[in-house]
Amino acid sequence: MGTFLSWNCRGIRSKLRDLKGLINIFNPVCIGLQETFLLSNNPLKLRGYNSVRKDADTGSNHSGGVCILTSNLHPSTPLALHTSLQAVAVQVHTRSLVTVCCVYLPPHDAVSQQDLETLVDQLPTPFILLGDFNGHSTLWGSDVTNSRGRQIERLISNNCLSAE
Repeated sequence: MGTFLSWNCRGIRSKLRDLKGLINIFNPVCIGLQETFLLSNNPLKLRGYNSVRKDADTGSNHSGGVCILTSNLHPSTPLALHTSLQAVAVQVHTRSLVTVCCVYLPPHDAVSQQDLETLVDQLPTPFILLGDFNGHSTLWGSDVTNSRGRQIERLISNNCLSAE
């Protein structure tokens, strides 16, 4: 199927060299970036990759923002998502068609279970969720489970997903 990467870069502009290094090592089909800190007037161009982004609101100190970079070697199509969440999605042809969605949930934002369920309902199957959900759970190796982690556990259980 190919390699899919997810990285909370906490500001992509200052990390472009690191990003290019990851691309050289892994040659990924898709890279999901969280906390890009980009403004809509800041282009993100990377040779060999197309980008789909949702930038943080200008009133939020430019924190957040998500982006999916998709290799030009794999045809892809952006998907329109109807959500207030920081999320973007593409459908990409690897050996078969797969949907990739990148999500960032700020740790102190209230996120309703319904918003998460509605997001997942919009994704054609099969899909891969990449992102930083700011949820901790023993299901994926954390020492403790927090409330966001329980929320993500419910999302996984309600939709027969797996956490890897």
